[in-house]
Amino acid sequence: MNRAIIVAAGRSARMQGTDKIIADLGGKPLLAWALEAFEQCADIDTVTVVSRKELFNGIKALAGKYAITKIKKIIEGGKERQDSVLNGAESLGNCDEEDIIIIHNGSNPFVSAGEISACISAAREHGAAACAFPLKDTIKKVKGGFAEQTLDRKDVWQMQTPQCARYGILKEAFSHALKNNAHHTDDAAMVEALGKKVKIVPCSARNFKVTTPEDLEMATRMISGAGNARPPRVGLGQDSHRFSAGKKALVLGGCTIPHEQGLEGNSDADVILHALFNAISSALGGRSLSIISDGMCKKGITDSREYLKAILEDMGDGKWAIGNVSVSIEAKKPKLEPHHDAIKKSLCALLGIGPSSIGLTFTSGEGLTGFGRGEGMQCFCAVTLVR
Repeated sequence: MNRAIIVAAGRSARMQGTDKIIADLGGKPLLAWALEAFEQCADIDTVTVVSRKELFNGIKALAGKYAITKIKKIIEGGKERQDSVLNGAESLGNCDEEDIIIIHNGSNPFVSAGEISACISAAREHGAAACAFPLKDTIKKVKGGFAEQTLDRKDVWQMQTPQCARYGILKEAFSHALKNNAHHTDDAAMVEALGKKVKIVPCSARNFKVTTPEDLEMATRMISGAGNARPPRVGLGQDSHRFSAGKKALVLGGCTIPHEQGLEGNSDADVILHALFNAISSALGGRSLSIISDGMCKKGITDSREYLKAILEDMGDGKWAIGNVSVSIEAKKPKLEPHHDAIKKSLCALLGIGPSSIGLTFTSGEGLTGFGRGEGMQCFCAVTLVR
């Protein structure tokens, strides 16, 4: 299993009176951003939050509001970060030696599901792994207020979280640290103290820790687009299909709806992903889905998730990210509300965003169109892209 420990027990000493864990970031608590990333990461089985007792009720309310279902425990932290992580690890109970323990700072809001999965994979292969990004500036060693040495920046990386290790290795690392009364600033250092190697997993510089008011201001500017060279972009997409006469599965948002009649089309006819593709392409100044899907269909690629991957890879070489998505389906049948959560979960995994960033609504349109009369389905999708 893959068990996450989210550390959110700090006193925010450098935040000038603001508790960063519950500080507002884009209209929701900073901690919610990290929790959403772990919620929508398919590789995460359970989440344990380590925090202060006075925040327990607030975290429970946050989990309910933002549909965070993977939290199994909220426990109290210790005096130092290392103590809090130990409390979290001990609370997991009986773990298999090969279970992967993922440790993440609750104050790193912009970690992506992809980075979490990559770190888990590296830890499973190498025993331990940690996310980091290379520094771009010249690095100096300073003593007494004077530059003493210039370090080779190609060998210097800024450590972030998540940091992962097999349970057996982490248990040994804690035992070694306690025996030697050693206090480490990150989990990777504990593993290194055993003489074991930690695989570095490159992550985006967006995955940084909010420590000061200036960090929080920068994080706010990043999600609002303020100060960026380009403002956010908005795209609108539409798609429709009639119901198939054959025995074809109904697929919506990459999610198969069991025991329901499918839609006609050369592909799986996923109206949500087709409309979403067109919305993203529209925001990027691109063209319609058929420009790529027709050729892929001829090669036997009928899974609309592959079409979506193509446009996501086209999003300005990483210069744009999905801000939020709004999906509206018009159809008389089937009743889709019972499948709302499954469809949204699938979209979260495909897009790498949390559930609160996706709106999903259904209407019959009072039967005024062929879709409302049960002849097929129509989907409209709006999307915002942010820098």
